[in-house]
Amino acid sequence: MDTKWLEDFLALAEEGSFTKAAEKRYVTQPAFSRRIRTLEDWLGADLIDRNVYPIRLTLIGQESLDPLRQLLSDIDDLRTNIQARQVRSHTAVLSTQASLSVSFCPRWFSDIQHLLGEDNIRVVAGDLYDCVDQFLAGHSDMLLCYALAEITPSLNRGDLRRMQIGYDRLVPVYKYGAETSISSKGTDDITHYKTVNFPSESFFGQLIQTHCIGNSELKAVNFHTVFETALSESVHAHVLAGAGMAWLPESLVQNDLVAERLMCLTNLPSVEMEIIFLAKAANSCSPVINDIWQLMQTKYPR
Repeated sequence: MDTKWLEDFLALAEEGSFTKAAEKRYVTQPAFSRRIRTLEDWLGADLIDRNVYPIRLTLIGQESLDPLRQLLSDIDDLRTNIQARQVRSHTAVLSTQASLSVSFCPRWFSDIQHLLGEDNIRVVAGDLYDCVDQFLAGHSDMLLCYALAEITPSLNRGDLRRMQIGYDRLVPVYKYGAETSISSKGTDDITHYKTVNFPSESFFGQLIQTHCIGNSELKAVNFHTVFETALSESVHAHVLAGAGMAWLPESLVQNDLVAERLMCLTNLPSVEMEIIFLAKAANSCSPVINDIWQLMQTKYPR
């Protein structure tokens, strides 16, 4: 059971709308609905009456509100007490998206390792939303991620230091020489592409659906997903194997493009993305985090 499911349910009870609650929780509505259903499956009971509009809680849902609020409060108190008693290890934790852990982190570590002294770095890579949740909950000291204003509004907080360190693009790529196997032209003169795709509720999946596959300017093009995974490295590997085309961060496939292992589809759109680095306010961070921040400022001046 994930405590995020409980927070989702309490947000839904407060907002009375899947759409508004999903916006409050910074996830897509389909993903939010799945998380509520997963909580109900775990509990073995319906919490929401979906047969009426607007939605309302079932009797069990109503009776569960106060106990679930108390449960979350108890868990938070327990974590705070354990952290207060735990001797802090000499570890700085960075949350980042998986693709950036491959394309950016190796040279970043090379730049900062002289600052660490007896400290070390632990990188926790995952989906954007999990990384943001981990960082905002205080489980990591730094956050490195892609950001778009409409998708990551929770990062626009006054108590966070934010630095733009570059840009990247999602580019449409396919295995060199495999164009005829991953695309075909139908009798209707529509080009059909096999795609290796990200889940629609993921960060990359949202961007691709909104700006690429769902682009209203794309004419006579159809996409058929043959493989879906949230891991950018897995998408990358399947494209290199010739399974289909995919949109991937340019920084992740740059070497493949130069070596002509992969090629870009010039008739399909790409998506610009900002890369940002965040840390808590200086008085809330350890000296090594502040040293890393200062070094980053000299390397990526505004």
